[in-house]
Amino acid sequence: MPRDYAYVDYAKLTTQDHNPVKRNLQKLRLAHSLHALRELPVDFSGKILDFGAGNGELCKQISSRFPQSQLVCYEPAPMLRKQALQNTQGFHNIKVVGNLQTIENDIFDFIFCLEVFEHLPDGPLEQSLTVQKKLLKTGGRLILGVPNELFLPALLKGSFRLTRRYGEVDARPLNILKAIFGRPPRNRPQVLFDDLPYIIRHIGFDYRKFRKTVEQYFNIEKTYGSPLPFLPLSLNFEIYFICSK
Repeated sequence: MPRDYAYVDYAKLTTQDHNPVKRNLQKLRLAHSLHALRELPVDFSGKILDFGAGNGELCKQISSRFPQSQLVCYEPAPMLRKQALQNTQGFHNIKVVGNLQTIENDIFDFIFCLEVFEHLPDGPLEQSLTVQKKLLKTGGRLILGVPNELFLPALLKGSFRLTRRYGEVDARPLNILKAIFGRPPRNRPQVLFDDLPYIIRHIGFDYRKFRKTVEQYFNIEKTYGSPLPFLPLSLNFEIYFICSK
């Protein structure tokens, strides 16, 4: 495993990254993911699941907006779950869990799953969609957020990565060139992260292929990008799918 993943401080890789551009893009990513909640009343008291919650930052933001909501912060990796527990201390409507075995089916009004599926091999990816389908209420909404690793974003992200870690799989000129032309490299190295199968780098993830997989489980009602939702998906760094059963 690359040295920078021997211990992961999730905040320093996302909303507290030392690069101000990446830091602000990560904050925008969270803000845009919450568009699905914008019409809810402040006294909303339904159930919301963050599936693969990292350090629990999204749950904190939802709790601040909707203090009567019931939030489940699911993070299977012990290292990240510990950070989620620390980050959500004092938020009494947030429950941090390491598995979903005791959670009833059909109970969540909203399920968020952000920055997760690009890291999962095909088997765990499909298993996760199956679990989400069981847990989501009829009439509920699933919000999926994944990176765009193709076209212009591939050029911009690749250029940034070249300055950080030249020579790694996502910082090789040929791999970046393939992604720019919409034909990303297929070889995506896997490791064990906290004993879970994990694809570290984003390059090679194809949101077009992912969409086809999601459509086998859910209806996709809306798709938009971030940081510029009014522009085509191909020009955005992140892509969101709002789904229903």
